[in-house]
Amino acid sequence: MRHDTTRANAELQAALDLAASWYVALPSGSLTRKPASLTLFGQQAVAWRGRDGRPVLMPRACPHMGASLAHGKIVDGLLECPFHGWRFDSSGACAQIPGSDHIPAAAHRQPWPVVERYGYIWAWYGSAEPIFPLPGMTAFDAGPAWYRRFRFADTVMTSVRHVLEKTYDTGHLARLSGSRAGRPRLRILTPGEFAGDHGSPIPADAWLGAEVRLPRHPGTLTALTGLTGTGAGQVTLRVDGWPAGQRVSVLADGVPQYRMLLATTPVAPGRTVQHVATAVERTGRVRTEMAQLLMSRVTAAAAARRRRPGPESAHAVGDDGVRAFQRYYQSWVDRVVDADNSPARRAEAGASGTDGRRPRGAEGSAPV
Repeated sequence: MRHDTTRANAELQAALDLAASWYVALPSGSLTRKPASLTLFGQQAVAWRGRDGRPVLMPRACPHMGASLAHGKIVDGLLECPFHGWRFDSSGACAQIPGSDHIPAAAHRQPWPVVERYGYIWAWYGSAEPIFPLPGMTAFDAGPAWYRRFRFADTVMTSVRHVLEKTYDTGHLARLSGSRAGRPRLRILTPGEFAGDHGSPIPADAWLGAEVRLPRHPGTLTALTGLTGTGAGQVTLRVDGWPAGQRVSVLADGVPQYRMLLATTPVAPGRTVQHVATAVERTGRVRTEMAQLLMSRVTAAAAARRRRPGPESAHAVGDDGVRAFQRYYQSWVDRVVDADNSPARRAEAGASGTDGRRPRGAEGSAPV
């Protein structure tokens, strides 16, 4: 009798409270010549690179005896199980079984759609195929001759929703800026007001953006912008994003200071890794560039500290920006296909013999 795990998967999906979207699975530098073990979307997974060097991300357990494929090795571009040597190709299908010419139709692991970009490997969650492409960001697509960059990651004991809504929480932004002169002013924007600011447009239904003006009175962030020589009297944040990430520009008196990419990794319910990458344009004015880079490091680190302790019960009340984000995010939670269509569930069904179809692989799902 086959175990019915549909209810358990549905409960996990509800506990994760995730929108259908692109999430960081792991940094590109973490994936070398060996398989990498990770927990993502509350599931045990393995990441590896196929024969062409492209990343593959799929459930960790071998469909034969359940051994961890993360303990295996890569042989001729195939992932080899450490127990009996079954080898899997980039589509997740079993390509070789030692001593046998017969490969069961159910001997596969269904990969997640993946894209490698900006120094990260991204995975799509919520449906068998991505609903929209991973958004582009010019500051991170350009070569090092154009931008100075840094990045870091921080684990927080909260949900993806709670991490991302803080960008729209004016009370949180006031504390972050160090100003005691009142809350910033936040205005929800339309996609037309953001054309080309950060990179490739995000489809309108997957997009949310805002402009945030910090109080003009002195605060930590205003003082830091003074170091850049702009003499800033007005610090403005321009935010646009997709359900699981955000692109942010910080301006002082209308002059761009730096750009930021905020992305998320949902590890398990109530456990999220937030990834922050910043870029400062090279202008030839080294002193100004270094001051801007320092400002981006200080504010990004402060943002991470501010996000860390916040419990789910600390959601802002009466904040129009937060409410707008929550409505938007929930609309993409509602797009998540039921648990029966998750990669782990389909792989499990295949292992039990209930689904003998050969799946389409990650490489055909989204361009890298």
